[in-house]
Amino acid sequence: MRTVVLVSKKCIVFVLIILLTSCLNSERFVSIEKRGVPKWQANATTTQPVATSRPSSYRVKRGDTLYSIAFRFGLNYKKLAAANGIGNDYKIYQGQRLSLKEASLVSSRSVPKSTQSSNSNTDSRRSQSASQKSDTATVVAKPVAQVYIDWSWPHDGKIVRTFDPDQSAQKGIDIAGRIGDSVAAAAEGTVVYAGDGLAGYGNLIIVEHEGSFLSAYAFAEEILVKEKESVTAGQTIATMGNQGDQAGLHFEIRREGTPVNPTIYLPKR
Repeated sequence: MRTVVLVSKKCIVFVLIILLTSCLNSERFVSIEKRGVPKWQANATTTQPVATSRPSSYRVKRGDTLYSIAFRFGLNYKKLAAANGIGNDYKIYQGQRLSLKEASLVSSRSVPKSTQSSNSNTDSRRSQSASQKSDTATVVAKPVAQVYIDWSWPHDGKIVRTFDPDQSAQKGIDIAGRIGDSVAAAAEGTVVYAGDGLAGYGNLIIVEHEGSFLSAYAFAEEILVKEKESVTAGQTIATMGNQGDQAGLHFEIRREGTPVNPTIYLPKR
């Protein structure tokens, strides 16, 4: 009888071992390393804006604007314009060859009123001498006052990919949503680009703000604003489209042409 009981116990233990092994081999218990990248993250990887290396020059194509070219190559559009002798209207023409470099913008220094008249002649001579010796790519800019921009979220969806300065393809954040959702301007500004001419961005809107800031809204299903149109914070400027095989908005903020982390400027939520 004791022998039968021992055999039964061994059988039960053997069955439990088999069941436990089967469970551990299930996909639910596989380590993260063995599972690989989650499906949504893998999809997002294939729909990131294309990193573009910067050549020394660029020939303007149909549909290009100075803003879109500067945005594509990570340049400050004002400095790009100065380096190419382009006026404040920032007009370019098809076939024009642009040097992809930035001019240094030298801010003028304010002079106290008490010494302004006595030093006017000296300052005039110094200014004339400096201008003759200066590089042709150097321009004088007025001092820029500190500005405050009241940023708001372009969409209330979940962030599914964060900004990473070490990854050239992650120059902004990806926000999940549904096809046709409203996409709002993150701050007051002027639309300086609206089109699909930048590879890897789909239908793209770029808005210029004060303080040399730009905001960008990529992969729109429909663009609802035109270039040179003024927009207000919270105004619907587009509807959300597909970022790869799923709905999503790629959102960027750039300062002086350089991508910055949008979550630093956007309100906490």
